[in-house]
Amino acid sequence: MKFLKISLIALAIGGSLSSCLKAKNDFAGIREDEGSIVTSIAETQYINTDAQNIGFHFQAFSNFSFTQLPNEQVKFFTLHIGQPRKKMSGPMTVKVSMTALAGYTLPPAGAITIPSEISVPASDASSYDFTVKFAVNKTLLDPNDWYGATFTITSVSQGVFSALDKSVEVIFNGWPDWNPSKVTGRYVATTTITDAANVYRVNDNTRYFMLTEGDYATGAYVPNVIYPSDLYIYAFGSATFTSLYANNLSTGANVAIFNPVYRVDATGKVIDVLNRSTLVSLNPVFDASAPNSFVYTSNDERVLSVKYSVSLTLNSVTRLFTVTDKYVYDKIQAYY
Repeated sequence: MKFLKISLIALAIGGSLSSCLKAKNDFAGIREDEGSIVTSIAETQYINTDAQNIGFHFQAFSNFSFTQLPNEQVKFFTLHIGQPRKKMSGPMTVKVSMTALAGYTLPPAGAITIPSEISVPASDASSYDFTVKFAVNKTLLDPNDWYGATFTITSVSQGVFSALDKSVEVIFNGWPDWNPSKVTGRYVATTTITDAANVYRVNDNTRYFMLTEGDYATGAYVPNVIYPSDLYIYAFGSATFTSLYANNLSTGANVAIFNPVYRVDATGKVIDVLNRSTLVSLNPVFDASAPNSFVYTSNDERVLSVKYSVSLTLNSVTRLFTVTDKYVYDKIQAYY
């Protein structure tokens, strides 16, 4: 009986001690706190993070053809919802305002329809993105003008919105020469290059690219001629724009192969590959198993996918290269 009493006393003391330790370790109740739902603008998060790191000084863009389709749902920015602990109880409504952006023309009334509330569906994910699109009436826009606007989150029905990432300054296309283009924008490129002699090779080389109809360096608009430009090579100050690289399998060196320019027809089919430095055809042989086309499905869904073989002279040796090149429109449209 004495042993039982001692055991019960020890258990009570141990439980009390455990409770005290838990309370002391749970600083300010953080361990038990459910946290909050935080809504931000993803493009602003990206730009603010870049400013603290590499510092490219990118800006946010919304890309659409002023001349294609009179009306279209256009993506202007992305909402990022963070909910690591507490989850949304159902759809969340977000209110957004549009105001003038210094140095650019604010679209006239009726050109962009912003709903009184944006409905964001619930999710169980700890964080996720929601694309924000607004209806654009292009007949009210002048393709020769410079447009831009500031979009700001003004309220959310659940949680809070980030004070640092609540606004984004959005430029429409960049400059008037690009306004007719449905291609212009930032893409994620994935490239595979193989050399028939097995001297050079790279598999699924992935990086950020600009695609423009015309030279990105000059801004000149050239319909149906797509110029890929390695965004980071340009950002670091290179004027060469060489975009396709492969590894020398003998030395391990990363070697510049060439910089392609793709010519497409009115349907988006790729009909030729040019050398960017000369704009002379490389006489490509296209692989019929690949799409070999630029496809515009929606404002935020565009893909250029092509596979071909070309003979190139590298270090005085002519080699047959097979190139698989794919560009997918990026969800974050941020660049110069």
